[in-house]
Amino acid sequence: HLHLVLITGVSKFSKVSLFSGLNNLRDITLLPEYSTICGYTDDDIDTVFAPELPGLDREAIRQWYNGYRWGGPEVTSVYNPFDALLLLQNREFGPYWFESAT
Repeated sequence: HLHLVLITGVSKFSKVSLFSGLNNLRDITLLPEYSTICGYTDDDIDTVFAPELPGLDREAIRQWYNGYRWGGPEVTSVYNPFDALLLLQNREFGPYWFESAT
């Protein structure tokens, strides 16, 4: 019995029937209030990860990894968490997310 679940992926779920277990889904993909749920904001990088930032070019971090957006230009863009964490660990810029799929 699940209370709150976040399902991610590239496919839409279809509500099979009134009695389906998936008949109460709410698609929040493009809702502005949830635009930062799957990434780090500028504030997250500057506060939570502040101890890891010395020695890294903050503007370069923004250019490399900030740009994911679900919705229009009015929503906050976020940093890819996979890329940001690997940058902080490796101390080297790279296309980590892209490399994970090729």
